[in-house]
Amino acid sequence: MVRFKLPLFAVIFLASQLLAQIPTGQNQSTAVPPDASVQTLRTTSRAVLVDVIVSDRKGKPVTGLKQEDFTITDQGRPQAVSFFEEHTGAVPDAEVELPKLPPDVFSNFSPFPTPDAVNVLLLDSVNTRMESQSFVHSQAIRFLKGAKPGSHMAMFAMGLGLHFIQGFTDDPALLMAALNNKKNNEVESSMMIKGQDETNAQAEVVGMMEAPTPAGGSTASPEMISAFKEFLAEQDTSENFDRGFVTLANLQRLATFLTAFPGRKNVIWFTESIPPFLSIGSGPDAVATMASDPGLEAEYKKTMNMLAAARMALYPVDARGVATTAFYQADNKLPSTITAPYQITGDDSNPTQIGKDPTVSPTPNAAGAQVSNGNDEATKRNSDQMMQEIFAQDSGGKAFANTNGLSQVIDNISAASNDFYTLSYTPANPKMDGGFRKIEVKVGDGKYALSYRRGYFALDSDLPGAAITERNQEIKKLAAQNPGAVDPLLAFMELGMPQSTQIIYKTRVQPLPPGAGSSSTSNDAAQGQQTTYGVDFLVDLNDLDLKLNPDGNHEGKLNISLIVYDRYGKVVSRKDHLVGLSIKPDAYAVFESSGLQLHAEIGAPKGNLWLRTGVYDQASRKVGTLGIPLGAVKPLETAGQ
Repeated sequence: MVRFKLPLFAVIFLASQLLAQIPTGQNQSTAVPPDASVQTLRTTSRAVLVDVIVSDRKGKPVTGLKQEDFTITDQGRPQAVSFFEEHTGAVPDAEVELPKLPPDVFSNFSPFPTPDAVNVLLLDSVNTRMESQSFVHSQAIRFLKGAKPGSHMAMFAMGLGLHFIQGFTDDPALLMAALNNKKNNEVESSMMIKGQDETNAQAEVVGMMEAPTPAGGSTASPEMISAFKEFLAEQDTSENFDRGFVTLANLQRLATFLTAFPGRKNVIWFTESIPPFLSIGSGPDAVATMASDPGLEAEYKKTMNMLAAARMALYPVDARGVATTAFYQADNKLPSTITAPYQITGDDSNPTQIGKDPTVSPTPNAAGAQVSNGNDEATKRNSDQMMQEIFAQDSGGKAFANTNGLSQVIDNISAASNDFYTLSYTPANPKMDGGFRKIEVKVGDGKYALSYRRGYFALDSDLPGAAITERNQEIKKLAAQNPGAVDPLLAFMELGMPQSTQIIYKTRVQPLPPGAGSSSTSNDAAQGQQTTYGVDFLVDLNDLDLKLNPDGNHEGKLNISLIVYDRYGKVVSRKDHLVGLSIKPDAYAVFESSGLQLHAEIGAPKGNLWLRTGVYDQASRKVGTLGIPLGAVKPLETAGQ
């Protein structure tokens, strides 16, 4: 690991040959071969891949099983396992501390190995009321405060769109800083889910319509009351379907993003009320069936296959925790027409009819608001948790409900999913008819508990483990349009991707005063349209393959890429450079001890943005990348303090 000596940035500069901007049509394309030391699973267009977590009766992971211990069936037909691999979570021998860096200095160095499974925290504001979101936020902060470095984790928020909060990192402090950033918490409120205020208002209107009159009957006719209730039910159904489409679209976006990363992804999904567009039968072999909307059915099938292709397992966590019935909560409001105790407790609890309007005939065995509201809420909660179970079961995860220890749930999921097995097979039935194919995995005599996805939808276009993802299609399209311009780094520069560490480097990122940057970035900055950032690289020379010439100079070529993203993953600004190195012996001696020093600049507007940097050595074909939240960089007025 090189040491970072900041003053050297101003001393040695590779002037004319550094950071020459690549013309669009310049052909510098070099393919990055796979690392020969890493076992690679190659799947065909018909391969199905299944991750299996095996636990004993105490819930502890079972390790050391062999391929012959597993049997797998597809629609009841035995399948030949073509690939088998055990994954075990590496436990550090001693607690490891991440190196402390000066302000505005960042590094892609990590003392931890790349894990076989990573975790994603997904905060759902589409299906979660604001009061529950606050509870989830506090629990996530509590978990991160106690988390040790080394747990590879990323964080997203699900609103009307999918929002990026923090990419994969080993540092829980970085995750906590991102979660506490007010700009990251500016997600849409739960406009698509009915809150307590709206529920109270609707109950008030219904109560006024049903209010008895001195002449007998109710204020509104039974037909009008029935029509209004039917309207409210239709409105709820429509909103549920809308939320269903938005929820599935967000999960598809997340799957597209995570498909680029190897290994299993445990998505810890804090949610409350997933729309009830699915139902499930009874018995151990029951599977989810669709509601009446054919569009949702198609989207659900597509979503489940995309999750499988990305090796994503959903772990829905009920954001309500252990909550009291809304009837007893302070924000609950009974309709103004409820004026007597019997209307709350029910007719049976008031046999003498004391306090009841004498003009209204008694209703035997009528349930009061205390009972009916509680029953309605219990039915709603059971429906919500059933949906969470379905999503978990279909993706190979597990649902958690009725607990206030959400931080402990995160810890339990992380620990339980580190050890797992990967199996792959080619289905004996080649027909892709769109139907659901049930997968069943057994181990030995069946004394173990298994967690895996229970099937897939036989769709040829996105069969798990076989689909060419949208992201790869876009990369190929861009590469064809701009051959050689950014190909070496393109696949590594997505927002939030795990950092590549084949080339270790540090960067110092600082805003520059207006007019201080290069002509290409300073004009807009001088007009106040954007801030120009100076990005100083310090690259470990040992990670580069530089050719020693007879004249004593070391030569090589590096691709340098800088991309600024917004919270939606949209590219805000970008700079790609080709660095031609010709380092004289005296400068090389300095770089051997301090690191190779490079300088670049990039402009960015105001906002919640992230900078992704990348270095590619054309000789060794090694890659290094680093993601930096620009919100962590000191602003210009305090940068020099």
